[in-house]
Amino acid sequence: MVLMLGLLSCVAPATIDAYLPAFGALGREFGVPQDTVQLTLGVYMFCYAAMLLLHGTLSDSLGRRRVVLTALVCYVAGALLAAAAPDFGWLLAARALQGLSAGAGIVVGQAIVRDCYEGAVARRAMSYLILVFNLSPALAPIVGGYLAAHQGWRAVFLLLAVLATAALALCALRLPETLAPEQRQPLSWRGLARNYGRVLGDARFVSLGLAFSLVFAAQGFLIGAAPDFITNVLGLQETDFAYLFVPLVIGAMLGALFAARKAGSWSDARVTALAYLLMGGSCLANLAYVAAAGRPALPWAVILPGVFTCGLAMSVPAMTLRILARVPQLSGTAASVLGFMQMLTFSLVSGWCVPLVYGQPLRLALAMLACVAASALGWAWLHRKPRPLANAEPG
Repeated sequence: MVLMLGLLSCVAPATIDAYLPAFGALGREFGVPQDTVQLTLGVYMFCYAAMLLLHGTLSDSLGRRRVVLTALVCYVAGALLAAAAPDFGWLLAARALQGLSAGAGIVVGQAIVRDCYEGAVARRAMSYLILVFNLSPALAPIVGGYLAAHQGWRAVFLLLAVLATAALALCALRLPETLAPEQRQPLSWRGLARNYGRVLGDARFVSLGLAFSLVFAAQGFLIGAAPDFITNVLGLQETDFAYLFVPLVIGAMLGALFAARKAGSWSDARVTALAYLLMGGSCLANLAYVAAAGRPALPWAVILPGVFTCGLAMSVPAMTLRILARVPQLSGTAASVLGFMQMLTFSLVSGWCVPLVYGQPLRLALAMLACVAASALGWAWLHRKPRPLANAEPG
């Protein structure tokens, strides 16, 4: 089950990372500058974030399996349309269709984990899900870079169509339905509004979700700026994305493995504290390194971001399950809302804010540090212990 959910989760990150090496080729073919090409990422992420609000809710009403299979069919269509795009507007529309369908795997996957597991077992399952999820960014930009260089950028989208088709075939054959009919919510606009109202009406859920989302804003700066960082700052080629993404994925996998090993023996608070220490410490060290070196270079330019992704992957299981536990009866809807918060911040940063840090590694390091610091302060403040009243009498 975890491996199958991991494959589903791989579709969304592969859709981001596989075509990043093709940014230059896209700009040359359609005659648009790089900041316009960046919109293909921003539009995808915006549609991805918006549809996250419905994936989980639909799965709460229609069942997990039906939503996953329908989304995969739509995704394959979007990938094929992108591969055949005759102009830039067509490509943007195809990316929008991919964004509307790609998020079902990770959102419904989280709900399936909640359906099947509890407590430490749920944390361990979520950790392994994140582990498999992070295999995709290790391979996607490497394979995408070679395809873009030797077969053209359209081959990248054909590869994505093949990946989604494989996931569709596996899920059609092996994915069980984990939500019994009697546990489903009626599908109606009034019911949708009521469910969203119950989730969004929990102020602590919203506050925790927003604080958690800020670390995904830091990730948005890191991933969104990767094409510029690799080619213009480090002076590497479009086939050299492995220099950055392999350390990122190794860090993420180590973080997910650590979280899985410590599930049940370490508290959520302890894992989260260590995760923030790694994320914040790596961002601070990266800022100091860039300020001292002036121009980043291998290996530190990629090792320190790898430490950041280690902390991020470590934080996801404990923090996600802690937030979803606020509304256990609507885990699908809650996962949708939480995913929307995370991906909206990621899309705004990666699609529209990243051009502000082009060619400016110091500004990039500072932006990531600011996002992590704000997230850590918000999370700590929300979990602060109330002080006893000074004049309170015993009893």
